[in-house]
Amino acid sequence: MFDRSDAENQFSGHGARVIELPKELRGRPVVIEAWGWIGSLGFRVVGVTEPRGRYTEKFAGESGIGRERAHILLEPGQCESVRIMRGWKMRGRWKIRFLDAMSVGPLPQSVQGGASRFFQCPAPGTRLAVEFGDAGGRLGIYNEKGRCIRVLAGRSHRFDDVVVVPDVSGVLSVEGPELKWGPMTAWSLRIENSTALR
Repeated sequence: MFDRSDAENQFSGHGARVIELPKELRGRPVVIEAWGWIGSLGFRVVGVTEPRGRYTEKFAGESGIGRERAHILLEPGQCESVRIMRGWKMRGRWKIRFLDAMSVGPLPQSVQGGASRFFQCPAPGTRLAVEFGDAGGRLGIYNEKGRCIRVLAGRSHRFDDVVVVPDVSGVLSVEGPELKWGPMTAWSLRIENSTALR
């Protein structure tokens, strides 16, 4: 079974599937929001290209655990389709939604999670309190080409820090230290002030 909501570029299903990137998002950086069902250990998302008729696949990321939503970034032109590969303990439906990476939602005053996420970058000069669990993580800024242009904080072990948002444009990422896009140890972000640089 397979459903699609054209208005939201959202898809869901039970088994493995190949899904084309929406035409309006081709040539743009794309965030895939991926989540499963309660008790699910997640699924993999693989980028698919067919240059000159030759089918190739490249791992893109994993969904969050259970209903935790993970964000997976695709650079412009990275792939034409994605393949959903169910995990061996995957129960229920998988769900994905395609988003324009430069149009993700704003960073709330306080947020926490257990998977990679993207937010609109707060105003330059904003101070963020950052906390990552046992395996650490990284806080970065990505540009309209889907490339990391600045790392604000990052370690491969538990840490907390306060960072100041620089005067650059892009989107803010919370990502894992090794498997960048997918489940990770607990993290939290809190806006300490929102005073822009003068």
